[in-house]
Amino acid sequence: MQHGTIDRKAPRERIQLDATSWVDVVRGFAHDTERTMERLIREVRWTQNRVIRGGRKVDDPRLGGSIPWAEAERDPTFHFTRLILDARYRVRLFGPQLVYYRNGRDSMGLHRDDEMRYLDKTIIAGLAFGATRPFVLRAIRGGATHELMLASGDLYVMGGRCQADWLHGVPKMLHDVECGPKISAVWRWTAKLGRPVEPAPR
Repeated sequence: MQHGTIDRKAPRERIQLDATSWVDVVRGFAHDTERTMERLIREVRWTQNRVIRGGRKVDDPRLGGSIPWAEAERDPTFHFTRLILDARYRVRLFGPQLVYYRNGRDSMGLHRDDEMRYLDKTIIAGLAFGATRPFVLRAIRGGATHELMLASGDLYVMGGRCQADWLHGVPKMLHDVECGPKISAVWRWTAKLGRPVEPAPR
């Protein structure tokens, strides 16, 4: 069954990171993503945050943005993505927040979404628009690393203790590789279980 540009029946692959952490990947979940990508680049108010690197503040190598909830609900891609995610995982997700990688030099370092504070049981979903980029997950205690190549229209969902026990990020591309822009639309939910963590300095 399809809802406009969303294919609800697109196959879902679960990657079991460990006994309590997992990632679902749905290839080709959204179609006609180029039009949405162009509109987001044009209409969203993008901002560049300052982050702490090596003890000093520098520009975050990516841009951030958001869409008002009512506006997102009027957009078929975002509306039906949220409905499907809410039903599939039986939670109420909040978002989408947007991350804009302008080229291959923009990136997101390995981190966990500790701004949610309660990380023992979370759902974080991301819908990709634009260039194909690697999405890397690495166990906090060392060892296992997973790299997913996410293309435009692909959906990923991190769940269980993924935010407590794993880091994730989008590395820079090699300088000799041409890489176009990419946007990630992200929805989040936390069960607010366990001991809250203090967010790392940004």
